Amino acid sequence: MYDPKKGKYTEEENTRIIEAINNGSAAGKRDRDLLKQISLDLNRGYAGIMSHVRKLRAENPNRFIHTDGDSTTYRLNSWEEEEENLVIDTVNRFLKEGKSLSTAIAELESKLSRTQGAIYQRIYTLRRKNPEKFSFVPEQRPRKRRQLQDWQLNRATLQKAHPSFEESLILKTFEDRYGRSTPATKDQLVRLMRQYGCTRVSIALLTLEEDKNFPNIVADFLSSRLQHRHFL
Repeated sequence: MYDPKKGKYTEEENTRIIEAINNGSAAGKRDRDLLKQISLDLNRGYAGIMSHVRKLRAENPNRFIHTDGDSTTYRLNSWEEEEENLVIDTVNRFLKEGKSLSTAIAELESKLSRTQGAIYQRIYTLRRKNPEKFSFVPEQRPRKRRQLQDWQLNRATLQKAHPSFEESLILKTFEDRYGRSTPATKDQLVRLMRQYGCTRVSIALLTLEEDKNFPNIVADFLSSRLQHRHFL
């Protein structure tokens, strides 16, 4: 069972992290791949490593090689105004053309050298701060927590309702990543979006692979699939 190390980072670990980032960046490797390898080498959780690298960059910028111009390296620093303008323009253009938000995020990923999860969270922030700059803003969900009984009573109604435009985009994003979904799966996704809101579901969907429990779920599914299906 995987049991990552916890607690304060030692100076030796900090040095190894910085050297690994610099050597990897010089070799043209992506930060995401580097962080995964560092996580394995130090037996630390991926999310913890990512957060600690941000802290190290902020406290010791002179110890890191700057690679902002390298399109193969993900950036972890603060957002510039030019980047935010590009995000807004790209999202508006893609949605106007009837394309999915995930497609716009994929293009921004290559242009900005940032992770898809970071880009979507920035879109969410910008939509809240400057909704007038977006040609389409999803309907705000009420903050009041809904009771489970409400969803049980209205389950049939939710299943029959047609997905909204934003919900359809998220369903397409899900299928782009995980394949064609069944009607039951679509109904479940729609219920989640109407319970938690489209923005929250989208962020969770785009950052699934960054969750430390995701590999365990995939391994369990793989084990079940091998036990119940014959491939050879």
